[in-house]
Parts: sequence; structure tokens; C-alpha cells
Amino acid sequence: MRPLTEADLPRAAALSFLIGWNQVASDWSLFLRHGEGRAVDDGQDSLAATAAVIRHGGDLAWISMVLVRPDQRRRGHATALMRWAIGALGGTACIALDATPAGQPVYRQLGFRALWGFARWSLPSPLPAGGGVRPVTDADWPALIALDTAAFGAPRPALLRDFAARLPQAAFIAADGSGFALARDGARGPQIGPVVAADGPTARALVAAARNALAGAVVLDLPDRHGPLAGWLARHGGAPLRPFTRMALGAGTPGDASRIITVAGPEFG
Repeated sequence: MRPLTEADLPRAAALSFLIGWNQVASDWSLFLRHGEGRAVDDGQDSLAATAAVIRHGGDLAWISMVLVRPDQRRRGHATALMRWAIGALGGTACIALDATPAGQPVYRQLGFRALWGFARWSLPSPLPAGGGVRPVTDADWPALIALDTAAFGAPRPALLRDFAARLPQAAFIAADGSGFALARDGARGPQIGPVVAADGPTARALVAAARNALAGAVVLDLPDRHGPLAGWLARHGGAPLRPFTRMALGAGTPGDASRIITVAGPEFG
């Protein structure tokens, strides 16, 4: 195990693509700019295993990208990388992660507990447009960051601005200032998130605006608590792909999770 470096990013992205995830090198670069990573390197075209941590303020941090190449599994890499990540984040009030079903037993053994679930959805078709939303402007950023901080529980302006710069045509804000939607590019297609809203109509309008601004199929990560929105997506061609569980070590995640319509992604929270 050694530190992840900029030179590793193409091979890290090759690993996540091989396993079926959606990250591009720009996503991996965020971990190095705002956190740190570790790699297990056996000289192949993709890294053998990885993990990364990213800090969101002083009291919340995320463990991400705990990936092991299929031919390297069951050798203890994931557990060793998780122990490194927990140690690197020592003293943080809440260490969180988003787990696949296969990862949950490993994380439970390390002391993580389940908080709530969400699912990745595919949206292959446009959605019925709603009203009351408009494109994000430079003047909207203080309000947008405040909305995200209240919902997520910690400030992450650099992350949000990075997403918006990558797909600016899919950045929308509610006209009354009550919510927003961002999106970013991905190896297998764009991803909508985070989306923050206070009510169902605003959530649908923001998701529809972001989805309809993008070509081809897109994905988003929808908390299980939003059953009516899930039903609306299904009626218009959306389909769930895979489940996740948000887990935490230490304190619970801060913020008002009820306002999180779609998460930024399992790697970012």
C-alpha cells in the first residue's frame, strides 16, 4: 500500500471502470485536492486496490473508492485500506461512507452502523418539465452553497463548483431559492446530484430540468424515503439499478437529510 498520486489517476479510473462504476479521472483528482488516497499497485493496467478519504469541514469526512480488482479479492486489501482510512480520519466526529450490499458486512465489523438507504436509478428518457426553476448564475452561488450545507451538514463549495463547471448546462436553481440541482460527467454517462429541495414539486422540476439538459441515459442516487418521486420516475421510464446504505462511525451525519433529493454520489456523500 502506498499514497495515491496524480500519476495514478488514469489507472485508478481504469479500476473503477473495470468494476462497473462511473468515475472519471476528474473525480479521482478531487480526492487528491481535498483529501488523500492509497493504492495497492501490482503493475497491471489498472491498480489492484484503492481507497480515498475526503474531508467536508472539521467534523465530517467520507471514505470512498474502496475498490479491489476482481483477481485481487479475498486477500485482505479492503480491510487493510479501511483501517488506513479510519486511522487517517482519527478525531473526526463523523466518518461516513455509502456501502454496497457486499461491503456492508466489512464495514459493520469495523464499527459502522446503517443510517438510511438509497438506490441508483437510470433515467433513459426525458422527464415532463416543471415550472419555477432557472439556470444557476454566478450570483446564486452563496445561496446554493448555503442550501447544500444545511442539507448535507457541512460546507463543500469546491466540490459543488467542480461539478457545475463540468456540466454547466445542467445546473439549475429554484426561482424561489428553495433548492438546486447539479450534475457531472461520468465514464458511463452523466450523473445528476446533488439535488436539494424542500418539497415534491420543486424536486421534480429540478430533476427534470437537469435530466432534460443532458443527452443519453443519465443516473441519479435517490434516497429510499422519496417514494413518491421514485414512483414518478418509474412512470416515466426510470429504473433502479443497485442499492446502497449510508453508514457512519462515531456521530450521525449532520444536516437535514430530508432535503437531500439525490446525493452527490456514493464517493462524495
